[in-house]
Amino acid sequence: MDIAIFIQIILGLIFVTIVVILITTISGIKKKTEGLYKPDVLADELDRQKKVNIQLEDELKKINSVDNIFFASMIRLTSRLKSEEIAKEIAGLLENCLNPKEIAVFLSDEGEKRLNIVAHRGLSEDWIPRLVYELDDKYSKGKVGVSFEKKIPIGEREFAMLGIQEPYPIFNPDVCYPLSYQNKRFGVIAITGKKDLSERERNLLGVVTNIAGVALNNMQSFEDITFTARTDPLTKLYNIGYFKERFMDEINRAKRSQHNLSVAIIDLDNFKAYNDTYGHQAGDQLLIRFAQIFKKHFGKIDTLARYGGDEFIVMCPEIKKQEAAKSIDVLLRDLEMYDFARGKQKVKVTFSAGVSSYPDDGANGVELIKLADQALYSAKGAGRNTVQVYRPKIEKI
Repeated sequence: MDIAIFIQIILGLIFVTIVVILITTISGIKKKTEGLYKPDVLADELDRQKKVNIQLEDELKKINSVDNIFFASMIRLTSRLKSEEIAKEIAGLLENCLNPKEIAVFLSDEGEKRLNIVAHRGLSEDWIPRLVYELDDKYSKGKVGVSFEKKIPIGEREFAMLGIQEPYPIFNPDVCYPLSYQNKRFGVIAITGKKDLSERERNLLGVVTNIAGVALNNMQSFEDITFTARTDPLTKLYNIGYFKERFMDEINRAKRSQHNLSVAIIDLDNFKAYNDTYGHQAGDQLLIRFAQIFKKHFGKIDTLARYGGDEFIVMCPEIKKQEAAKSIDVLLRDLEMYDFARGKQKVKVTFSAGVSSYPDDGANGVELIKLADQALYSAKGAGRNTVQVYRPKIEKI
């Protein structure tokens, strides 16, 4: 073998050995370096996971907070017994849950002729009195009126299909949801959003409107029961039981405020003759007619009730018995304009009244009613068709 070739082989082997040694050394250094950096990588990953967990916890707290507000509002909503309170609760609840641009809650009048705004968020106060939707006028209905009439949610797409224009440029809601329960209609929730409502938000709005409809129905049922419990079924005036409750409250208020309080008992004259002449049904109609006349005459602060039979009782706060007697005497003279006769036979109908007052005549309701009844008895004895105030008897010595 040539020496030169041998030397080349030896040098080649040496080169290969050096290369292998270098590769092994570099690989070891790399592994060692990776080993050194691994804890740092894990620490960074742990920090990142910790931040994600904190974000998730914050989101969960927000969700729990919204849910707590939602359920607390729902409890308050179903416990309200006045329509205005229910409407305000609806507006506040939806403001917290949906964060809309504008919310308006409309309720209908008794005849379902118009929708009036009862509660709102985000609307100009200058426009509130003018935001009235007339249901008899198709040009004044808008989305609000259509949603009420059809008892369905109305958005831009549904409204465009109907081809009806919004009557007010200042208020153009994105969506309207009806407030109803079974066949009853109460009003509408109208919302203008800062963005389109998500499916979850629409579902939430649907839940709120359904529960609000139940709350309004419960309120109406409670009002009906309360009205029946305190109202005379024939005349629709207060009954004597409710009157006495109010009378006691007013006496306590008069004592605290140191003002007068008068009570009068009114008894129809010749009512038996009227019944005998025209029949009991005509007598009932006469009582109803008198109740209507009395109701128009006495003010809002006065409390009028049917005392029983053909007797009525009225409480007049903050006036003396002489003033109350004058007012009732005016009513008595005004009756001359009315014709209560039926058929050919004429039966004149008038009334007699007795009045007493706090603090001049008594300090409690039972005593004042008793003394007013004594004054009434004196009016009857004086020929009827007159009003007398209670006068204490002066005993002879």
